[in-house]
Formats: sequence, C-alpha cells, structure tokens
Amino acid sequence: MIEPPVMDETTARTWIDVDLGILAGNVRALRQRLPDSCGLLMVVKADAYGHGIEPAARAARAAGVWGFAVATLDEAARLREAGFGEPVVCLMPLLPGEAARVLDLQVVPAITALEQAEAFDAAARKTGRTMDVHADVDTGMGRTGAWDRDAVDLITRVAKLPGLRVAGIFTHFASADEAGRGPTERQLDRFDAVLAELEARGVRVGCLHAANSAAALRFARASRLGARGGEPPRVLVRPGIAVYGAAGDIAPDDDAGRWRAAEGPGPPPFEPALSWHARVLAVKELAPGDAVSYHGSYVARAPERIALLGVGYADGWPLALSNRGRVLLRGTFAPIRGAVCMDLTMVDATPFPDLRAGEVATLIGRQGDVGQSAEDVAADAGGIAYSILTGIGRRVRRNVLEEDR
Repeated sequence: MIEPPVMDETTARTWIDVDLGILAGNVRALRQRLPDSCGLLMVVKADAYGHGIEPAARAARAAGVWGFAVATLDEAARLREAGFGEPVVCLMPLLPGEAARVLDLQVVPAITALEQAEAFDAAARKTGRTMDVHADVDTGMGRTGAWDRDAVDLITRVAKLPGLRVAGIFTHFASADEAGRGPTERQLDRFDAVLAELEARGVRVGCLHAANSAAALRFARASRLGARGGEPPRVLVRPGIAVYGAAGDIAPDDDAGRWRAAEGPGPPPFEPALSWHARVLAVKELAPGDAVSYHGSYVARAPERIALLGVGYADGWPLALSNRGRVLLRGTFAPIRGAVCMDLTMVDATPFPDLRAGEVATLIGRQGDVGQSAEDVAADAGGIAYSILTGIGRRVRRNVLEEDR
C-alpha cells in the first residue's frame, strides 16, 4: 500500500514514487499462480509503463523473470547499457536496415515477413553469427505478424535460413481482458493449429508465448502451450500491466462476475507500484461569478477557494479531466475546476480554509484510507490505465523506492 508521498526536494512541483518492493511482490504473486515450468518475459516497453525501465527491470530480475520484452531497439539499448544480460525480445516489427544493431545488442527480433527474415539472415551470415528470432503469428489481433493461415509456410522457410534460428513463436490476444472468453479461445485454437502443423512438418522451435497479463490470469491454457506429450517446449507469459499493479480493468472469468475455481479464486492481490503527486503552488479566492481557467468553463456560484497544483497536460495529466476529474487533498477528493492547463490544474479547496502553498495533492495513490488508481483516472478521462501511466511526462520527477529500504 502506497501511503505518504516521498519527496527528494521540497521544491518539487510534481513527482512520482515508484516502489520496487511492491513491483517485485507483484511479480512473485504472478509467478505463484503459474506452472513452475512457465517463464516470465516481462514487458518493459514505454519506459516500463512509466515506472522507469532500469529500476523496474532490476526489481523484476530479483523476483525471477526470464527476460524482458521491448518495443524498440532504443529500449533494448537502455537495458544493455544498464548491464542486463537477460534475453531481450523486441515485440514490434523491425526494419531490415536495423539488422546490424539487432546483432550488436543481441536482441531477439519478431519476424513478421520473409523479406525481413532474409535481410536479417544476410546480416547474420555476413558476421558469421546466428541470430535468434521469434516468429510473430497473427491469430486474430489484425495487427503485426503473419496471419495464421500463412504462418506455417513462413516459419518453415525462415527455419531453413542458415543465419537464423527460430527460437520462439508467439501471438497476441485482442480481447483477453474482456468478460467474454470466446474470441481468446478461438485465437488459442488457431495458435494450436499452427503449432500442430509445424510439428507435423518437423519444424522445431524453442519457446512459445501468447499470454499477456489478462490471459495469464484468466486462461490457464495460455500458460500450457504445446503440451502434446513428451517434453513440451518452454512456455513464457508476457506480463505487463499486472506486475505494475494496474490490472483492475481485467474482467473476471465469466459473465456472472465470478472467477473459475479451477484456475484459482481470483487475480493475485496486485498493488500499484507507482503513485503520483503534485504540490499546491497557490490558493485563490473566488467570488460568485468568477470564472476559472481557459474559456471560463467553470464559474463559481458561491464564494469558493481553489488550489493551483503544479501539474498539467505537459506532464501527462489528461486535458480530458477538465471539470470532471479529481485529486486527493488532505485525505478527501477535491474535484477539478475548469480546464486543465499545460502546467497547472485547479481543484476545489473550499473545505480547507487553512490550506497553504506547499501542501501535497495525490493524483494516483493513497492519502490515509482513500485512494485513486490509474484505472480511476482513466475512467474519468475516457481512456485506459495504460495511457495514463505511459503518458507521464519526462519533466515529472521520478523517486525510486528501493525494495530493501
């Protein structure tokens, strides 16, 4: 549980606290729910969902992850520069011209087309090396990867390229977090069919991965891929939002809102690893008829007080929260008044006649017994928790709370 905010300087206008102990605990809680043979390929793209890629990866490594998944080579480079030697898989398509850097960083790229694979093969053979790759199979996401109807032929051809080794095959679910199970089950069926045909052709691959956070929690089948007798391939899951503690939007296992007993009593007790705070910069008195912020979208109907917080949309605090969001102030909710500005947010401080500049408001996190999650903020802003966390701006100060503090 994240309680009072930690400040490294009294002048910080807005900052986040990232608790590595909580993050590591979330990783361990997820591991306990999965088969012992299942590895964790933790997703750390988008600066580890706004938590900071290096500290988040450090905490996850201590908790026993197998490797890390990124979206870009720049993200992979940050891991390598920070000394991480674990496998790094790039889930997004890479261009043929990036092959040399893939080899230099020892990244496992996603293969989505033969032209890309041939370019990577040529680059690997030129250096006398073999590049591990993971084949991306589109089973219904309609995004990256080869369609499942074309994937077997593609993977068979890629497996014959001397400079490449098909070290894994993966897919991505479109709606594993929704209440209905049908679409995800159909995607699993298609993925299983691809695996079965590859097996029939004698094409050997390494690890398999399909499950994001939602699927790892809701579909036991997704963490037991390819078990057809004998020694099954190593199976990975790709947790992201759950290990950061913002998985509250994942639907339960059935339409009645129950978790299936066969797969556990419910999701692990994930806790948010991140909290976000801003300081009161000034307090302003409003008379009846006074308007607040751009376009005067809020007008006081009675004498009021507003607190000016040092956070705005340039920091990633959504403009969509104008006149509809809220923050925690002295342990109670204070509604936002007027339009969120680039650098400021105004909130109702009328209940606090003695409020002074320098006090702390909490945007995400807890004050006493009252809390607001990233999911709550997203609901008010008409978005999703992912967009809130990954949208936190670079000028927001990051405080990392070490696990052993």
